[in-house]
Amino acid sequence: MGLFTAVAARADDPANPHPLSKPPSLLTDPNAELIDRPLPGAKAGETGDASSSSSSGAGAEAGTLTPFYVRTGIGLSFVTTVDYPDFGINGDVPMQPGFATGVMLGTQFHDNIAFEIEGGLLYNSVYQNQLDGVGATDMTSVSNIQLFQVPMMGNFVFRTDPLADSKIRLVAGGGMGGIFRQVFITGSPNDNTRSQTLTAFQGFGGVQINPGVPDLMVDVQFRYLNSIAGQSVPSMSIMGTVTIRF
Repeated sequence: MGLFTAVAARADDPANPHPLSKPPSLLTDPNAELIDRPLPGAKAGETGDASSSSSSGAGAEAGTLTPFYVRTGIGLSFVTTVDYPDFGINGDVPMQPGFATGVMLGTQFHDNIAFEIEGGLLYNSVYQNQLDGVGATDMTSVSNIQLFQVPMMGNFVFRTDPLADSKIRLVAGGGMGGIFRQVFITGSPNDNTRSQTLTAFQGFGGVQINPGVPDLMVDVQFRYLNSIAGQSVPSMSIMGTVTIRF
């Protein structure tokens, strides 16, 4: 019995295999059991080689997501109370809150930096009961003023991850381009329409949330838009956007 126990223990000892034990097949991969086995404290799927880990992670994301995305949003538009001499309007015009929409096409060429082309529309109108003292050229009275703004911008977008590996990121950016404005003035004796196109700039910042789907992101942003020269119309908006990568 003692002899049998000793032989069995020796057969199970990988350092001193039994002379009669069967050698491993030449087709057997000696490292097969080590593949995908995480190191202590590492996440599943990570290996001890940092370079291979980073390259495999980058390859996995590159295989599922492209750097291109489309984003669309809607929100509220606010215009400060100013006069509009370039449109033939005298007196401060108190615009009421309106709506803002936007569509962006971009590329995430760096994990924290993206470039996008944006087009949008901002609409505001004046309070009906706050037109006292407001007049317009060639008009005896003004009953309503509507302002349409169509920006076309090129933006750089920067994002940070203050809570490492969380679903929340901070987003900030800015851009330059052009803006087309059109003002509809209702009154007597005839309605008037005036427009202009100017160079413009904008800045924005907010919070980006990834709800758990890699190709879907939701943003809430505060945005400021104005022209560089000509008629100054400081315009602000709060916009919620949805980003889809493809």
